[in-house]
Amino acid sequence: MNASKVWRPIAIATIALTLLTACASGASSTDSSSYNGGNSSNNSGSGSSNGQNGNNASGGDSATDPAYQLVRGDAIYVNVYNESDLSMDQRIDSRGIIRLPYLGEVSVSGQTVREAEKNLEKLLVEKKLLRKPMVNISVREYASHEVSVIGAVNGAGIFHMPKEKANIEILDLVTSMGGFRVTAKSDEVKVTRTLDSGEEKTYTVDVEAMIKGKSSALRTFLIYPGDQIGRAHV
Repeated sequence: MNASKVWRPIAIATIALTLLTACASGASSTDSSSYNGGNSSNNSGSGSSNGQNGNNASGGDSATDPAYQLVRGDAIYVNVYNESDLSMDQRIDSRGIIRLPYLGEVSVSGQTVREAEKNLEKLLVEKKLLRKPMVNISVREYASHEVSVIGAVNGAGIFHMPKEKANIEILDLVTSMGGFRVTAKSDEVKVTRTLDSGEEKTYTVDVEAMIKGKSSALRTFLIYPGDQIGRAHV
């Protein structure tokens, strides 16, 4: 048999097998690249999502209780979502005021965190600074929450309120300090408070009527940091 006739089909078969292998390898490579590309696209999308979440985190809900009532001396951070030039740390001054760019002086003392946030959002719209602002306030440092009790109760002295609380019921304060002294006039407890204007005001509270649940009694009387419960004994 002619050797060339035998070699020719073998060579053709070898070439064909080589071509098939190369095609299969190329297809595999293409599939792999396409799959990886899909993952890359997904990863990119994930990165974008993370970035968005990061922005949301900066403008999201504060760790501060939204029902917390802000008081003079609180150090707060005002965050206006996506507006770094409007976001800053502020300490509420003795008049209950903070100062913000473009807004000037804004009173926040006595407002809850949520109320202050909504008021600032309203001001930003009214001043035509932002169309749909989102404001978040968090308390960086709570003011000294002390109440001076001079002589009405057994544990007279300084009462330290929990820092996360802006006020305390007068009955709760009296109870936590050991109750009234025997000589105390619990029906005429004097509470002196310094207002945001700097003026001092004294309230007379019939705590005895509150204790007994008399219909004429106040349902509640809140004590705030800086208040002084004066001598109410005979």
